[in-house]
Amino acid sequence: MVQLSGGSGADAAYSIQIDDDRNVYVSGGTTSSNLAGTTGRYQPQLRGGIDGFVARISSDGAALTHATYVGTPEIDQTYFLQLDAVANVYVLGQTRGAFPRTAGLYGVANGRQFVQKFDNTLTTSPYSTTFGTGRAVPDLSLTAFLVDDCERIYVSGWGGATNSNGGNTQGLPTTPDASQRTTDGSDFYIVQFKPGMTAIEYATFFGENGGRGEHVDGGTSRFDKRGAIYQAVCGGCGGTSGFPVPPGANFYSTTNNATNCNNAAFKIDFAAVVVNPGPNRTVCYNAGAQRLGGSPAGGVWSGPGVTAIAGGGYQFTPSASLVGRNTLTYTVNTTGVCQSTKLLRMTVTPEAAITFAPPATVCSNTTAVPLTATPAGGTFSGRGVTGSTFNPSAAGIGSHVITYTLADTLGCGTFSRTIVVDAQPAVSAGRDTTLCSDETRAFRMLRASPVGGVWSGPGMTADGMFTPPNTNNLGGIFTLEYTVTVGVCKIVSTRKVTIAPTSSTNVSLNTPECQAAPEYTGLAPFTMQFAPVLAGGSFSWDFGDGTTSNEEAPSHVYENPGTYPVQLTARYAGCTVVTQFAAVKVGKVQMPNIFTPNNDNLNDTFAPRISCKNAHLTVFTRWGSKVYEADNYQNDWSGDKLPEGVYYYLLRDTDGKSAKGWVEIKR
Repeated sequence: MVQLSGGSGADAAYSIQIDDDRNVYVSGGTTSSNLAGTTGRYQPQLRGGIDGFVARISSDGAALTHATYVGTPEIDQTYFLQLDAVANVYVLGQTRGAFPRTAGLYGVANGRQFVQKFDNTLTTSPYSTTFGTGRAVPDLSLTAFLVDDCERIYVSGWGGATNSNGGNTQGLPTTPDASQRTTDGSDFYIVQFKPGMTAIEYATFFGENGGRGEHVDGGTSRFDKRGAIYQAVCGGCGGTSGFPVPPGANFYSTTNNATNCNNAAFKIDFAAVVVNPGPNRTVCYNAGAQRLGGSPAGGVWSGPGVTAIAGGGYQFTPSASLVGRNTLTYTVNTTGVCQSTKLLRMTVTPEAAITFAPPATVCSNTTAVPLTATPAGGTFSGRGVTGSTFNPSAAGIGSHVITYTLADTLGCGTFSRTIVVDAQPAVSAGRDTTLCSDETRAFRMLRASPVGGVWSGPGMTADGMFTPPNTNNLGGIFTLEYTVTVGVCKIVSTRKVTIAPTSSTNVSLNTPECQAAPEYTGLAPFTMQFAPVLAGGSFSWDFGDGTTSNEEAPSHVYENPGTYPVQLTARYAGCTVVTQFAAVKVGKVQMPNIFTPNNDNLNDTFAPRISCKNAHLTVFTRWGSKVYEADNYQNDWSGDKLPEGVYYYLLRDTDGKSAKGWVEIKR
């Protein structure tokens, strides 16, 4: 879901965080006096022309439920936002006003950078304070912000010559253990505050002495909860190579190979202890004791259902009374500096009403059986189970217990059913049979096993009587089925019956008409594709030109014009069939070079022949003038009223075969 939030003025959001309940927190700056959700919150009204703000959006993104303004009557903006382990809200920003400072905390009067803490409803503020030098403008362009598990606060930023608001790093405090205690005014500044902002724990400058000043766009630094900072820098501006590399630090390069600014980066590890209770869990109410871990080890677990284990450690024991979400707390004392606490959500699910009804019996030859159960979302287990299917052949013959296990927020439990896999009977319809064309009497199919099956197919009765179908002397191959049902197993075996064709003469060759010369089968060299009346036997072809073949459907080339009788002798088991085909008539290609259009019906037209295909004819004079053209030439051009003489032609058939030459008209 996309949620548009804001008021009637200008609004800008700079930082976003999400808590464990998936509520979304956003901070930024605004000139709007009517932001939603501010009623009853810490600062419900806009105080200046520009104020910072913090807003909380519901986990489904549907509504802005909480919001507070942050600021003074002057210009204020909140650039970064952080959440601690219990979802308290912290913001980092800049101010031009007298920002409130809580007594007893570290702070600088008129500091132009501020940190403020709120509860997660944005109703109360445990503290706020400012830091910096106290000059009239902000010292730093802020780049990153972190609150670690011990509530230490980390800030990075830069100031100096590139900063358009005039701020610089001169006068900012450092600690004795700083990596760099001096500044030329145009450097980075990194500071770590003690828990509760009571004091500076570590502060340092980082940057080149001289040059045009380090800088970077906001948001390009990353801090993590382990207390490490990763800072990108636009450094070496002007082509210098003075970016610092502290002794013992790893580095990629100490040389700026650019003529101006280049990318630099540094990492500082504060070695903060990070408490990790492990991932949130979902368990069934009757799952038994669940051992609790957590790192670093040695912490203390507390919460409903939590008990200590003799010999060390803790466990959570689910029960019907704990159904729902339970919040457990893991607390670690970290080297005496702070006590870090993290929460773990332990969701206990109730017993579910499971419905699971697979087929009680299946045949061993059955394909994979889909398994379904309600509520959905569980897992199936048992022999032959893969995912949500049961494979009888993988399971094997016999009884198999299939179990459905559900363990999610909808409920939990197990439910089992037994599936019996029956053996597939061995079924045979008997051997294939061949009948000659004169064997037309009905007969009973024998040798099928086991007895008691049902026959089906052309010419078959259910009890096994077969009457050979009429094939009109062409023969045929018929597939008969013998079906045996034993329990849930239904097995089908097939038997092939071949009825041989009758010997015959003058059988059509079924060839396409030779369009250019219908009196011929084709023009030499002519390729003829032969096929028997019925496939499936052994064959001996005689092509009539002295060559033979034993292929079932041979292709033969007739190289010369002539008439060729074709005969096939086929054998189907004990049946011999002789088929005499219509003769193959092969004509010759002809390209006449003279014709005499004198109406004596002898050679009156130009009759070329390059193939059996229809052809396109174009005729020209010797000077290239076209005198005749036909798309589907029918050998009917008589020269019209053209004078006697020599003409030139181009002939091209529909397959792309072509011929060109000359022809004389002689009247």
